[in-house]
Amino acid sequence: MHAMDYRERHTLFRAHATALLNGDAAETDRTQRLIYPDHALAHHVFALALFATCVDDHFGDYLDWARLDVLIERVRRAAPGVSPLKTEALIRACYDEPHLLLEVSQSEQLASIWVVCRLIVGGEPTEAALAELYEQAEEVGRDTVRGVFAASQLHAWRVTFGDGDTEEEPE
Repeated sequence: MHAMDYRERHTLFRAHATALLNGDAAETDRTQRLIYPDHALAHHVFALALFATCVDDHFGDYLDWARLDVLIERVRRAAPGVSPLKTEALIRACYDEPHLLLEVSQSEQLASIWVVCRLIVGGEPTEAALAELYEQAEEVGRDTVRGVFAASQLHAWRVTFGDGDTEEEPE
């Protein structure tokens, strides 16, 4: 096996996500075999950033509890083997409860991440829509990693914007 550089990994992660979002099981399996185990951590970070982007696109800046209930019910119907409670925890981790991320084992996170992304993205997204989604997710990933290092407390992150301002809670 040859060492994969950033661009190859970037392309592979996007191909895997595209196959998964489009319901192409054969391509999902093929790309997953290329990812695991060597690139598991980087892929998990990519998937978390994609998840956060989809969740933000769906709910906006503030979590609407009624809309969350609707989405969790859709998760129950679409993926009976995925824990609705753990899926809710992952969504809430995107909204001022980052400690909830630690309540869901890493091995269980991807099932919730991918079902939520599929439900939010829906159908068969266009190549242009996916490219835009991936660009947004990569920016979220970069901001989150920067925020982890800027956070003053353990198990938290702070999103910083280009001008150095931080995101504040609504009044």
